[in-house]
Amino acid sequence: MLRRALSGFLALVFLSVAGLSIAGAGWLWSTFSADGVVSSALGRISGTAASQAVVIDVERVGSEVPYLPVTGEAVLIATPGVGSPGPPEVFMAQAPADIANEYLSGARYDVARYVDGTWSITPVPGFRDLDPPQDITWSSSANGSSARLRLAADTPTTVIVMNADGSPPVDVLLAVQMKVPDAVTIAVVLAVLAVVALVIGLVVLRSALGRGRKRGSHEAATT
Repeated sequence: MLRRALSGFLALVFLSVAGLSIAGAGWLWSTFSADGVVSSALGRISGTAASQAVVIDVERVGSEVPYLPVTGEAVLIATPGVGSPGPPEVFMAQAPADIANEYLSGARYDVARYVDGTWSITPVPGFRDLDPPQDITWSSSANGSSARLRLAADTPTTVIVMNADGSPPVDVLLAVQMKVPDAVTIAVVLAVLAVVALVIGLVVLRSALGRGRKRGSHEAATT
């Protein structure tokens, strides 16, 4: 009787592991798909009328996948806002804060902060026009109707968003894309673990629920 109870407990443990594993694999696959990529919209940034650039200080890049010790590559995507009066192309660049500050010194720009899903804009007044951003040596930059800037893994970093021709105001839609190749591998491993645990759990459960051995006549109690 004790052996059957122990077998039943072990069966429940294996079946629970199978259930949790298949749930984790399903979540990873549905979230990151076969490419290991997930995208999230960050909303619209509308700069003030006279500002030529929007500055975003990024404190952390490569957010961890919940409950998993893996990180991914982060790409910031900027497109002109719907109905934006600006040009059809956006320029983005990133650099350490001191280089960005030197470029922006004395110019008119906005500081954008993303808090609880909403952008707040703080204008910084200036007395000069910005130099053409293409003439500056940035850590990395991107340009186009859908500019894609791979954020540096070492943070903090400063991101500057402008119209490609430097004209004000800046009006863009932002999104962030996380690529986590390990997520797909982990999903496959969890799926395999679920199958193995399920098979073992069912075998042990069948053993626990099976009928006991019939007693022989020589084992019958006598009175």
